[in-house]
Amino acid sequence: MALYEGIALIQEKQAVVLDLGTDYTKFGFTGEAAPRCIIPSEYWCTSERRFKRVYDYNNEEELYDNLVHMLHLLYFRHVLVNPKERKVVVVESLLSPTMFRETLAKVLFLHYEVSGVMWADSARLCALTLGAPVALVVSLGARDAEVVAVVHGCPVLQAIQSQPLGARAIHDELARLLDRDNGTELHLPDHVLEDIKVRACFVPGRARALQLAGGGAPAARAAPYTRAERSLSVSGAARELAAEPLFARDNEMASLPDAVLQCIALCPIDARRELAENVLVTGGTAALPGLRARLAQELRHLVTLPPYRDRLRVSKFKFHTAPAHDNAAAWVGGALCGAADGGARALARDAFARERRLADWPSLLHTTPRTHPHWDELAEAEPLG
Repeated sequence: MALYEGIALIQEKQAVVLDLGTDYTKFGFTGEAAPRCIIPSEYWCTSERRFKRVYDYNNEEELYDNLVHMLHLLYFRHVLVNPKERKVVVVESLLSPTMFRETLAKVLFLHYEVSGVMWADSARLCALTLGAPVALVVSLGARDAEVVAVVHGCPVLQAIQSQPLGARAIHDELARLLDRDNGTELHLPDHVLEDIKVRACFVPGRARALQLAGGGAPAARAAPYTRAERSLSVSGAARELAAEPLFARDNEMASLPDAVLQCIALCPIDARRELAENVLVTGGTAALPGLRARLAQELRHLVTLPPYRDRLRVSKFKFHTAPAHDNAAAWVGGALCGAADGGARALARDAFARERRLADWPSLLHTTPRTHPHWDELAEAEPLG
């Protein structure tokens, strides 16, 4: 055996970072500045003869099969590494379902036999890329918009806000506007709506949006959209108003700016001003032109109105620019965390085999101190193994 081969066997190999999103999956190695691949979260299902999304499942068994096929695609087609030789850093949302986390752990430990897995929430990883002690992370995903305050490396759980204001809300509004302009139901698929959004849509300023809502301003210039399967004209109103569901207010104050202000209001009073001055908007939807400027204008306006006027003493809102692309900021944070940690906090495979339980913040078993009387009551009801 050559000397360099022996050194390679002794050294710890780079861990892989997995960010399994609803629409797109980011996969790569720790210590690198960008993921090796960003692909749709789907695979070719031979039994159904179609591309199947990972999150399209009805029970745990179907989810298990989806994850097995998706990880096989990532490991053996895109990065070409042996899963047994490398630890995994899983980037997840704080609101990820327990069944999804546990099923993913079973697939990694039992099917692919990885040596260790470290679970990290996307909010703290996004804040890690900034190097700031306090950050307000606004994540615009495919389905939901999550607002999480990170104070000195800890997410403020009581202040988490989540609203169904992701990319799907923009796609639905864009489809409605296109159907109205063409006088018929076009039934455009999601990938066509996403392509139109990326190529033609933008977010106007607050004053411009009010003029368009009142009909007192001409719309922007229409843009032609031509592809092999479709050819249509995207009106100026559709280009400008597609993202308005993010800022539309109702009686429940469920808009994106309201979610940001409600999250700040629920945080400790001594951190609110610093949170408002360290806002980071991430996710694929964050790349829409004009979105950050519009969000800043809406925040400065709403903070002068009740109920925020009396609860918040904040007048300035400042936004960070992530050191990576908007849709890969959480992945880059996972790559930094995995490289700095070296796998010390990873859950080992033998530990998972002894007790198939993952630490989770909603579980009393992992958030209650051992000195609390709850443990005595739990031991009387059901002794722990």
